[in-house]
Amino acid sequence: KDVISNTVIAETIEEAADSLKRGKGLADPLIEKGILPPLALQMIKVGEESGNLEPMLNKVADVFDNEVRASVKRLLTLLEPALIVGLGLIVAGIIVSIMLAILGANDLAL
Repeated sequence: KDVISNTVIAETIEEAADSLKRGKGLADPLIEKGILPPLALQMIKVGEESGNLEPMLNKVADVFDNEVRASVKRLLTLLEPALIVGLGLIVAGIIVSIMLAILGANDLAL
C-alpha cells in the first residue's frame, strides 16, 4: 500500500486485502473499482475460482508486460523518424544562417 503512489490503486488494493481478510474473493473489489482491464479481471476471477490464482496472476503480469513492451516498441518506431527530421531541420537552419552571414559579408564589400 505504501509503495504505490497512485491513491486510487492503493485504496483498491487495500479494499481487496480487507476483502481477503474477511474471507471473500480478490476479484470482486477489483471488479467494483474497474481499475484493471476486463481481461485481467476475468483471468483473476477464473484463477480464484479454479484455485490457481498465483499462476493466473503471473499470466496477467505477462500479458501486461507484453503490452508495455509492444507500446514502447511502437513509440520508438515512431520517434526515430521524427528525431531524424528534427535534427535535419536544425542542421538546415545552421547551414542557412551560415550562408546568409557569408552572403551578407559579400554585400558589405561593395
